[in-house]
Amino acid sequence: MTIELFVTVGVLDAERKHALAERILYALTTEDDAPDTVLDKARELTHVLVREPDVWATGGPAAPRYLVRLTVPGSWSNNPRFADHVVPMITEAIAATEPDPERLTREPHCVIQIVGLRERGLAALGRPLTGTEITELMTEDYRNSGETREAPEGFAIDPICGMTVELATAELTLTHNGTYYAFCAPTCRKLFTEEHAIPA
Repeated sequence: MTIELFVTVGVLDAERKHALAERILYALTTEDDAPDTVLDKARELTHVLVREPDVWATGGPAAPRYLVRLTVPGSWSNNPRFADHVVPMITEAIAATEPDPERLTREPHCVIQIVGLRERGLAALGRPLTGTEITELMTEDYRNSGETREAPEGFAIDPICGMTVELATAELTLTHNGTYYAFCAPTCRKLFTEEHAIPA
């Protein structure tokens, strides 16, 4: 995942840019319900760049402006819940550095663009990767650890990433060999079906 934050020239010094990049990185890669091994790998695969453009023309008041371009695999961005999840996180991370933290929810001065890359449009390890392969890379340490997590009543543990999923609202489920599974994201379900040779 790549986050490019363009900010009005002269608003942030180098130290504040770095602090903001770290704040966004950790906002997007911190979940109470996720195993540390998955979050550590997510941080390793996430890049936050803070930039001041040479030229930026826009109307309205001259208050600090922010333009965020979030680039992810298309299989992630095609999930409608993805934007609902990440947009508030990014907005809140930026707003927390403002003298008036509520400004960015009152005024359209923080625009976020989510760019979904076509399948195999992202590469690492010297080769193009699918969204499912990126999920596999992010979760392999957790899956290989043998760690077992207990789900509270009414919840299940996603067998791929270890996230806690509420059964009453779970949209991604399947039964395999008599066991009912719930998944937090389509790529986790897809990876599970591929690893267990379950027909789609």
